[in-house]
Amino acid sequence: MNGKDNIFKSRMFARQQLIDGWDQSILDNGCIMIVGVGALGCEIAKDFTLMGIGKLILIDLDTIETSNLSRQMLFRPGDEGRPKAEVAAERLKEMNPYLEVEYYFEKLQKLPISVYEDVDVIIAALDNFNARLDLNKICLRLKKPMIEGGTVGFEGHVQLIIPEGSGLRYKNKDTEIENLVDTKLWELSEDEYPEYFEAQSKIYELED
Repeated sequence: MNGKDNIFKSRMFARQQLIDGWDQSILDNGCIMIVGVGALGCEIAKDFTLMGIGKLILIDLDTIETSNLSRQMLFRPGDEGRPKAEVAAERLKEMNPYLEVEYYFEKLQKLPISVYEDVDVIIAALDNFNARLDLNKICLRLKKPMIEGGTVGFEGHVQLIIPEGSGLRYKNKDTEIENLVDTKLWELSEDEYPEYFEAQSKIYELED
């Protein structure tokens, strides 16, 4: 990067650096993985890009449909049929030319574990529970923090899961995490996964 680029980049992110204690170098050197590039994933990716994150890794096995265009702001008419992760990567680079971005049009379970190893934080913006369970296993194995969020109708939730001391635990942890067993929610038993059922009961209490 030449001197002119350095000046432009400094000006691009100047306002947020007025915040007391802000350290832009943490973002410059950071790597965030976003699994799921739908409505929530697009917004998260856009925000990190405009904050100056150094690297994003996008994972999504889905293509763009016309119905996505009203909610998923990285996509435009004419993008229909293209992979969401690929198009999102292109648009994010337009927003921030200093961003390094990788994308994978693949199931998260089929990616080599090396894809996850250098990530600082994994963000789950998924639309199904089994994928959440599998991503949770990967985060536990690699001791990666995960931010998990989702929306249903007018409701939404977000939670931070620290790999040590939280996350869904497994009775046969080493075997399940190593092999990424395709656990189904309806196959879970309270004896094997007590923390999951405890969390579910708390959610039901809040809903009541």
